[in-house]
Amino acid sequence: MYTNLFISAISIILVILWIYASSTKLLDMKKFRYALSVQAFPKWMGRILSWVLPIAELAVTGLLLFDETRLLGMYLSFIMMLAFTLYVGGVIFKVYNVYPCPCGGLFRRMGWKKHFKVNLWLTALALAGILLMEFGKN
Repeated sequence: MYTNLFISAISIILVILWIYASSTKLLDMKKFRYALSVQAFPKWMGRILSWVLPIAELAVTGLLLFDETRLLGMYLSFIMMLAFTLYVGGVIFKVYNVYPCPCGGLFRRMGWKKHFKVNLWLTALALAGILLMEFGKN
């Protein structure tokens, strides 16, 4: 009984995250493209990511909304959050030469360490959703 409640709560949190993340990128695409162009990875990759990231975030949102596709949405949320968390971890541990944040909205305003902690929490939340969906029902 509680398993479905927790899965729903996790899904709602992730849907809000992905809608927020994609909309901040799409509403200020010029700033987002610029932020990606000054990252540690090649410029051509930034051009591709400027469209792929918000579209992927919206696609994952759609997957999370339906029971039939929610598990796939959880897996993709986990993978994307893990990638973002590793990137932010690279900033904290000074792996890269440059450290601009291509983040939008609230994430742009928080420091790297707080951003890392939030990302860890969201990554763990997506993992919890996967575990509940895969193993929560006897």
